[in-house]
Amino acid sequence: MSKLSLGLVVAASFLCGAAAMSFYQSFSATTTPDIEPAAPSVAGYEPHETSSVSIKKPETMSAQNEPLNKAPIESATATELVQQIEELQQQVANQQTIIASYKAAVVSPQQINSRTEALHSLLEEQARDEAWAYQTETAMADFLIMADLPVQPDMTVANCKTSVCEFKLQQPEGVDSLPAHYWRNISDKLMEQGWWKQFKYSSSTSSDDTLSIIVSTEL
Repeated sequence: MSKLSLGLVVAASFLCGAAAMSFYQSFSATTTPDIEPAAPSVAGYEPHETSSVSIKKPETMSAQNEPLNKAPIESATATELVQQIEELQQQVANQQTIIASYKAAVVSPQQINSRTEALHSLLEEQARDEAWAYQTETAMADFLIMADLPVQPDMTVANCKTSVCEFKLQQPEGVDSLPAHYWRNISDKLMEQGWWKQFKYSSSTSSDDTLSIIVSTEL
């Protein structure tokens, strides 16, 4: 082999190696994976962490204020109870007064009969006070008309003197029977009349068809 041919072979080999090296470098640059750089480490630095903050709901009533809030309610309740007790005591006292008055007014049947007989005797003895007697007898007649009774009785006796009056009511003709408690209802209605309240004593007897009453403005 001549020297010229040997030089050409060496030159060709050099060019092939340079080309291969260039191709290898370009291939490595394109295929090397990207590596993310690590975060810089600084002494004393730590990443901030997300902190959670808990928010407490406001308490409607603190334990310290609770007795203070209850005090007015308890005081008001105690006041109402005291007032109710006082009202009940007053009612009891009133009832006791009424009961005592009833007991004082209660008399035995013998005493009633004796007093009724005494009033009948007094009625016979008394002179007639015309103004008062007429006014009272008229008030009784008006009551029987205006009392809205289911049946209007006949007033067969109306006799007033100075302080005593006698009335007798009769079942009217044409009425076979009177309603139940008829005479009792008339007596109750009489007690509600203003003019009747002048009498301090009254005595009445009734049967199926009659009601007899004697009253006095004096005991």
